[in-house]
Amino acid sequence: MALVKFLVIVVVIYLVFKVLGGFILPWIIKVWLKRFQKRFYDQNPHIRNDKDYQEGKVTIKKVKDEESAHIPDDFGDYVDYEDVDDDKK
Repeated sequence: MALVKFLVIVVVIYLVFKVLGGFILPWIIKVWLKRFQKRFYDQNPHIRNDKDYQEGKVTIKKVKDEESAHIPDDFGDYVDYEDVDDDKK
């Protein structure tokens, strides 16, 4: 009789942990993360991107021509690529 009682207790504990791990625990973590995120953005308002973008709208930001004009002509070197086989036959 003690063995049956032990097995019933083990099965009940297993089912409780399975339910907690499958449904309740992810919900608790999601609520905790939302609270943490809200607190983070309240402390760091400069990080939050509050711009409202319309779905499907394309925004193009033009880069000033002056910024690209400051790159010197001799910036970097041209390296010719040559395929080298390491397999010696």
